[in-house]
Amino acid sequence: MSQIFFSKQDSSEKLSRLSLLGTSRGVVTVWLKGKKDKHEYTVNKYDKDREEIVLDSKEKVFKTGDTVLCTFELRGMNFFSEVTYLESISGYPVLNFKGTLFKSERRNSFRLLTFPLYDVNAEFDLGKVYEGGNVIDLKKRNNNQTGLFKNFLKIVGDNNQDVDLAKLKIRVQDLSTTGVALHVGELEHEYFAKDLVFQNVVLNFGDETITVPEVKVVYVVDYIANDKNLKRYKVGLHFDNLPAKIDDQIGRKINSLLRQNDQNKDFENFLK
Repeated sequence: MSQIFFSKQDSSEKLSRLSLLGTSRGVVTVWLKGKKDKHEYTVNKYDKDREEIVLDSKEKVFKTGDTVLCTFELRGMNFFSEVTYLESISGYPVLNFKGTLFKSERRNSFRLLTFPLYDVNAEFDLGKVYEGGNVIDLKKRNNNQTGLFKNFLKIVGDNNQDVDLAKLKIRVQDLSTTGVALHVGELEHEYFAKDLVFQNVVLNFGDETITVPEVKVVYVVDYIANDKNLKRYKVGLHFDNLPAKIDDQIGRKINSLLRQNDQNKDFENFLK
């Protein structure tokens, strides 16, 4: 059974979402709480000063002042809010969005198991790491073992002979709009202490790259590898203070890959 999570949008995110809804003349679905009947309306425009969406219809389904539920989709993501249904002077109904706007995240559609089907890598700049607000230099920890470090980079997927010791590239195991998970060995384990914050981490999808401004290590746990003699760890990282634009970009990419995967499965079934 899938789980759905709702995250509150801050004021700037809310403005961005509703403005885009207005300029794109999107569609909103409105209904009374507890009722089965749902009504769809095309959006005419968004009035940011009044925080109101003007609907492109003069049909009057609800009473003025009714508190109704509203949902709409933007770029593959769904948003929900409790709004007030009003009538404007022009006769067109409006939805007042003074309340909180939420974004829903369905785990089974927004979490992508990248390995082994998708080759997605995360590149970390070891010169831009923070611990408790202080800059730390991770490069100095192992610079006396340059040869060993180069070998380690080959293990995690960097076969380039011109190794940049300031960069660390690791294959992503799974990805969501809130963070990534990695599998690392003993050599790279020390670079991922809990609560470290990396800046400008690059997610490389092959045909597209997305730079995440802040990525925080939230957990590091033992991972049972196929080779019992090889010590492995699972590292969980969270996208901190993620701008709405980048959040949208990651969401679109995940949905694109998921749709591509579904099409691949359809084609495989066709060939059977």
